[in-house]
Amino acid sequence: MAKNRLGEVRKNNKGTEMKIITYRKADDIDVQFLDKYGYIKEHTMYQLFKLGQIKNPYDKTIYNIGCIGVGNHKIWDNDIKRNSPVYDIWSAMIERCYINKKKYPAYYGIVTICDEWLVFQNFAKWYDENKYECEGRLHVDKDILHPGNKVYSPENCILLPQRINELFFVNSRGTSNLPQGIREAVTGYSASFQGKHLGTYKTLKEACEAYINRKEQIIRDVANEYKNIIPENAYNALMNYKMDVDRFMEKSY
Repeated sequence: MAKNRLGEVRKNNKGTEMKIITYRKADDIDVQFLDKYGYIKEHTMYQLFKLGQIKNPYDKTIYNIGCIGVGNHKIWDNDIKRNSPVYDIWSAMIERCYINKKKYPAYYGIVTICDEWLVFQNFAKWYDENKYECEGRLHVDKDILHPGNKVYSPENCILLPQRINELFFVNSRGTSNLPQGIREAVTGYSASFQGKHLGTYKTLKEACEAYINRKEQIIRDVANEYKNIIPENAYNALMNYKMDVDRFMEKSY
């Protein structure tokens, strides 16, 4: 008589415990993973279970940080023969926050991703529900709605056109250690924004104030160009965006 292996527990090759919850015969079993997601793999084989070769979509296979999860969103796009754009956005977000310190020093060890978005299917669903048509790519912005936010999450993030998001791009300080757009001049400090010279000022604070005023005005102008394209909360946040001069002087943002 064949042995009934119902209830047997083993680990798969990623170290996740799994349990046989249905045993019809050796080549037709159901296995449930004993993690917080409890994914059930139906109609698999005992030999695969024994060898640990049953894949759990919630195992952390992406940089040992993220997982694919279960859902309808694909990581590979057959039409363009490469990773899907949303997968690339998601994996790049993980890389910035947890993997590449040299390339992303302003993110690594500082910015985190909520547990929900460490599952690709959850992030892709949010992206799909919030995307809209615009010229250029959409960027995931984490701090326009909530300035200073350090967590990528559905509550904090919004999709913005690349042109808008680039207005908030910050270059690291050079050897002068001055804020972005500020340079020393013979008679004080000069300020410029997007290549436009804004003037020369006696004090650093005055130069920074000129830079901030110009940047805030450009942000409002561009927001008005996109008023009928971007979400209302994004438009309102851009129109009300304010920079703190003391914080700007201490650390460019």
